[in-house]
Amino acid sequence: MIASVLLIAFTVTLFLIISSWVQRSIVEPGLEQSGEKVAKTLNCLSAKLKIDSGCKAADNSKIKMSVDNEGDIEVKDLQIRIVGSTGVQTFNAGKILQPLERYNSGDKPVTQTGDAAVGTITSLEAYPVLDSGICRSNPTTKTQLGTCA
Repeated sequence: MIASVLLIAFTVTLFLIISSWVQRSIVEPGLEQSGEKVAKTLNCLSAKLKIDSGCKAADNSKIKMSVDNEGDIEVKDLQIRIVGSTGVQTFNAGKILQPLERYNSGDKPVTQTGDAAVGTITSLEAYPVLDSGICRSNPTTKTQLGTCA
């Protein structure tokens, strides 16, 4: 009888030790990582950009664009992609955008020589950069590009 009670007590103690170890080493880190991913996703959903206007030079050597921050959170930077027929060029705007603020790029040169040549510009894309990183899941795209005056 005493041996049975000791065996049960030993089994329960062993179970508690193993379950505690599993929770600390597997479950808790998984929950923390999931929470971080959910927070980043929610931040990305709160960051809404709109390309108000975009144009390209007749020879595809430069672009101009205006981007509005229509979201509820501060955008730490903008990553702009110029998509062309033969390549892509990416640059950071280097501008913090508060909610309801606008970024005007001015004349931005486009690489048209060597392996980095963009070719005929087909679209402009804007990605918000937040504290948690760049939000690639919902880019703002402008495909109807007129010729800059």
